[in-house]
Amino acid sequence: MNPEDAVGAMGALGGLLAGGIVMILVLIVVMAVVPVILYWKIISKTGNAGPIALLMLIPLVNLIVIYWLAFADWPALRQAGGVSPQPGGYPPPYPQQSYPPPAPPQYPPPQFQQPPQFQQPPSQFHPDPSRFQTPPSHFAPPPPPPQLGPTPPAAPAAGAFMFCGNCGSKLPAGTQFCTNCGGRTS
Repeated sequence: MNPEDAVGAMGALGGLLAGGIVMILVLIVVMAVVPVILYWKIISKTGNAGPIALLMLIPLVNLIVIYWLAFADWPALRQAGGVSPQPGGYPPPYPQQSYPPPAPPQYPPPQFQQPPQFQQPPSQFHPDPSRFQTPPSHFAPPPPPPQLGPTPPAAPAAGAFMFCGNCGSKLPAGTQFCTNCGGRTS
């Protein structure tokens, strides 16, 4: 091998090595500068000074800065009226609301009205009784309801009443069958 060729090969190798070192240095600078620019914007949006992002270049200090950002009160939220109720807490979802939220309004309990005594049930739920039995005569009293099983217990005290589970009509307490719809009461 010619000494001149060896010197040329060494020069080419040195140039390749220098170019590689320059590329690695450029890559390191880009990998350091791009995150600093991003953190600068993020820290500025929180209302803090943007140059704090330069601390992200120092190992271990960058972790402290991230935790400080996560748990500190942000001045931008304080200016917008969204101050969190406790330091490091989340801001309220709507700045107009106060915390704790106001108690819901107290409404009076609903007043239930008793159904009318002679209200006919709707035809879609109860069939027309005239289709299944002969209508009662106006001169004869209606037949007594059929008795199933042993004799019923003694009648309850006067003035006690209950409502039919089918049609809602008012019945004397202890009645087994409704006088309005003929259904069995429970």
